[in-house]
Amino acid sequence: MPKALRVSLFVLGGLIGLLVLVAVAILALVDADAYKPRLEAAASKALGMEVHVGGRLRISLFPGLRVTAEDVRIRNRGADIVSAKEARLGIDLLALLFKGIRVREIALNSARISIEWDQDGKFNFERPEEVKATLPELDLPRISLSHATLLYANKQSGNGFEAGECDLNVRHLRGPGGRNVDFLKHLSFTAQLGCVELRAKRVTVFDLKLSVAGKDAVFDLEPVTVRMFGGLGSGNVQADFSGAVPLYHVRYALPQFRVEEFLKTLSPDGAVEGSMDFSVNLTMQGKAADEMLRTADGKGLPSRREPHARWLRPRPGARSV
Repeated sequence: MPKALRVSLFVLGGLIGLLVLVAVAILALVDADAYKPRLEAAASKALGMEVHVGGRLRISLFPGLRVTAEDVRIRNRGADIVSAKEARLGIDLLALLFKGIRVREIALNSARISIEWDQDGKFNFERPEEVKATLPELDLPRISLSHATLLYANKQSGNGFEAGECDLNVRHLRGPGGRNVDFLKHLSFTAQLGCVELRAKRVTVFDLKLSVAGKDAVFDLEPVTVRMFGGLGSGNVQADFSGAVPLYHVRYALPQFRVEEFLKTLSPDGAVEGSMDFSVNLTMQGKAADEMLRTADGKGLPSRREPHARWLRPRPGARSV
C-alpha cells in the first residue's frame, strides 16, 4: 500500500476515533433534558406550529447518533395534529463534524395523525399567513411510522375515515426550498403503507397495502390491495397535479365479493346472496370530493355525472331470497 494512502487512512481513522470520543464525552456530561426548550422552540419555528415534548429527551450514539423524545405533540389552531409516544431523530455523525446538522431519519412510534378539511376550505396543518416564510430544502432519506392511527375528516361534507395499526415507510423524500414554491409539483419520494383496518361511515376494509412513487407532480399508487365485502381487491391510482386542476385515474377490480355483505352497507335486510365480480375504470378531476364525483367517467372523459362501474356475471350459486 502506498505510504501516502496509509497516512491518509491513518488520519481519517484518527478523526473518526476523535469524533467518537467527543460524542461519548458529550453523552456522559450533557443533560439532554436541559436542551428540551431549545429543541421545542426550533421545531416550532420550523413548522410554524406548537411542538411540545412531554416526556424525557435522550441522546444515544449507537447504532448512530440519535435523539429520542417521549410524548411528542404537534398542535395548530389549538388542536393536536400529530401525537406520538416516541419520536426518534437519526443524525448524520460525519455531517455534524463537517457540514452541520443533517437529519437522516425520522421515526414515530404509536403515532396518531389527525387531518381535517375545515368549513373554510383549509387543512388544519396549514400555517397562518403571518408565519409563512421561506421553506428550507427538504432532503430526508427515511421517515417511518409504526403502530400509527390515521384520521381524516372533511368538515364540509361530513365524510372521513380512520385507519388503525398502520405502518408507513417513506424513502428519499425531497422537495424544494424557497418562498411561494408550489411544493407538491416538485415533491419526490417512494413509500409503502400498510393498515390492518380502515373504517369509514358505512364501510370497513381490511389489510390495506399500497406502494407510492411520486415525481414531477405525478403520484402513482401501485399496487393497491384491500380486503372488503369478503373479497380481495387490487388496482392502481394515478394522481396528476401538474395542471391547474388535479387529474385522477383509478382502476380497481374486486373479484368474488359477497353480495350480501355489500348490501348490508345499504340496508340491514339483504335480499340477495352469492358472489360477484366488480371492476371500475375511472377518470376524474377536481380539488374536492364532490367535484371529482361530478366529473367521474369510465371512458376517460369528464362528462358523466356518476362514476361508471361494470358489473360482471354472478358467480355460480348466487340466489335470491
